[in-house]
Amino acid sequence: MTSYKYFLLFFVFFICCEKSNYLTNTGQYNLSLCNDIELITERISVLSFNRLNGTSIHSVSQVIDLLQPDIIGLQESYDAGIELADRFNYCFYGDNTSSVAILSKYPFEVINDSQFKIIMNDDLFINFFNIHLPAYPYQPYDIRDTLITTELQAIHQAEQTRGTQVNELINLVDNINNQMPIVIVGDFNEPSHLDWVIGAENPMQFQFNNQLLPFTVDWPTSKKMLDAGFSDAYRVLFNNPIDYPGYTWTTNYSINEVHDRIDFIYYNEGLILDSLFLVGPDDVSSIIVPGYESDHRALFSIFTLPF
Repeated sequence: MTSYKYFLLFFVFFICCEKSNYLTNTGQYNLSLCNDIELITERISVLSFNRLNGTSIHSVSQVIDLLQPDIIGLQESYDAGIELADRFNYCFYGDNTSSVAILSKYPFEVINDSQFKIIMNDDLFINFFNIHLPAYPYQPYDIRDTLITTELQAIHQAEQTRGTQVNELINLVDNINNQMPIVIVGDFNEPSHLDWVIGAENPMQFQFNNQLLPFTVDWPTSKKMLDAGFSDAYRVLFNNPIDYPGYTWTTNYSINEVHDRIDFIYYNEGLILDSLFLVGPDDVSSIIVPGYESDHRALFSIFTLPF
């Protein structure tokens, strides 16, 4: 859809649906393109997808059309998010200058640019967060290139790169004054301490230039998330990182490329995890989508609501 058509779309929404569709002071669009449906099943599905800026709408549409997720945390959304929401009738929050956007079959209340209340029915909502943490400097690359040679250096640099944003996220979670379920999705751009263990590929093969012994890393972001009471959905179902590395980064294969798990779905005890799938173009993925263009594999999870 052209920019002109979107201008007309927004104009119509502003005139006809002033209470539920608006342009915020920060330039974000909040559009009720969904049908204000209520929960009719105890199960909901969640997709966390870094679609890679510049990839085709057709490629991303194939993923959504195949999975039909109830809620999508989209990273590198930019100008694609609103077109996807329009195409598949999702409620939408985001804009063409922002990486993160949310698309939902259910209406939602915007708390801030990364936090939402997704209204399932009159008695139930989900506290939903979608984040995209800084990508650079990327510590596994620095370990590969021997710019980082110890675990303490890796932890310090990761904390310097993402620590402030993660602490802000934890503070937002701590300030939630309701008992409803919480789901946090996104591209964290940092591995998990659950993966970098003795015997796993990560601390062994990524450090082929390191003359010192390979080392494991207690990555700080994933530790903070677990300390805050969240479960890492992939590791709940696939708890052996040696047999199930679960790489989301990257779908590209080249000499010296680092492969790791940096995209996550976290949830708290308010939800029961039924299943989780890696979505991508290859045999590493549990759901293979032909024509998949992103350099990240997506995560697709299905939860049961215990109500």
